[in-house]
Amino acid sequence: MKTLKHLAAAALLLLLPGLCAAAELSLTSENYRDLALRNNSGLRQARLEAQAADQAAKAAFTHYFPQLSASALAANTNILANSALSIPTLSAMAPIADEKRDYAFSAVTVQQPLFAGGRIYNGNRLAQAGREAAAQQLRLKQNEVTSGAEKKYRTLLVLAEKKKTLDAYADLLNALSAQVGQAFAGGLVTKTDVLRVNLKKAEVALNRSMLAKSAERAEKDLKLYSGIPLETRLILPEVPEELAEPSEKKEDLPASLAQRPEYKLLETGLRAARLETEIKRGEFLPVIGVGASLYRVDYFNHGDARFQNSAAFAAINLPLNGWWEASHSIKEMRLKEAAAADRLKETGDLLLLNLEDKLKDYQDAWQLAELKELSVEEAKANRAEKEDGYRNGTEKLSDLLEALALEQQSADELVSAKAGYFETRTEFLLAAGRPLANTTSRPD
Repeated sequence: MKTLKHLAAAALLLLLPGLCAAAELSLTSENYRDLALRNNSGLRQARLEAQAADQAAKAAFTHYFPQLSASALAANTNILANSALSIPTLSAMAPIADEKRDYAFSAVTVQQPLFAGGRIYNGNRLAQAGREAAAQQLRLKQNEVTSGAEKKYRTLLVLAEKKKTLDAYADLLNALSAQVGQAFAGGLVTKTDVLRVNLKKAEVALNRSMLAKSAERAEKDLKLYSGIPLETRLILPEVPEELAEPSEKKEDLPASLAQRPEYKLLETGLRAARLETEIKRGEFLPVIGVGASLYRVDYFNHGDARFQNSAAFAAINLPLNGWWEASHSIKEMRLKEAAAADRLKETGDLLLLNLEDKLKDYQDAWQLAELKELSVEEAKANRAEKEDGYRNGTEKLSDLLEALALEQQSADELVSAKAGYFETRTEFLLAAGRPLANTTSRPD
């Protein structure tokens, strides 16, 4: 029943985030990433930009369609005759213009482009490249939000786990303080021992207060990042997550390079540079099209008359004045192509090195977590020995207090090491283009 309640609360958060003031949310790394991917404001903006690029690609495709136009005008032949302006269309289509003074002209023309120097075809391909670039930018933003969500979740979880270890440390100190108080009353310990224990208790109280403030700030930051209402009560998991040794190898990384959105963006940039060169070349080639026109002329004054006809035509437009600059412009675009290719090669090597670094960080984080596990076991055993020795009179109180502090410190370090492991794992998997463990599909 409690699980159903949590699921219902989570669904309510997704659908009506502004009306969930009293809701509870069982927060896990998985569902928090999903919330951030749905509700992060920066990611919403990236989605809108990707949608805009998609519309631009669709708009570019319409250049293949026939071009339809309509025109109309009214004129007076006397004004035209006395004007320095001339309208060739009217002079060609008004055989009795000298007999009538006023007339109106209207026409509908449709033209189908047949060849435009490859500019229409390459323009569509360039628009498609823009769409792909926007999609990769969206992937980059999704990765950024996913990584940020993981860090914020782990920060809150670390603070919650540190609170547990600090509370356990405080309980041990309280029990020890009672024992020392009885021993002092019986004359078995000195006033210094009592003060030493009280000083440790005061330090723990201060640390608990500071930890609570840090946790409050971290929780607020986490909620704002993912659109969770600030009044929502978060329930963190009680069962710790299992750590697994990284199975990835350095030799496998080159195959993952092409999956990185950064690399795909560079590839798209090189393709766009080549298309821009082709479009520039097309500007100096002929433009060919066919079409048809239906026109009508209505004459007024001294009796009405109408003249209506249609025409089919083929048109060719050959730019001549740009040939002088053509070779230089195309050479300029070729140089930009070469720069994009060089950038792809150089940045690709750096991205592969970055991927290797992330794998090393992931492996190091695993080893550190394993080491801290051993450190906790050693600290517990040491504290138990010091505790037994203190009861038997063979260990000093100061040694026991130090053992207690070391146990609490080692537990905190283990919590931080585990958080570091999950953060570096997320960073590596995102960089390698691999799915995160226990993660549902990302919303687009």
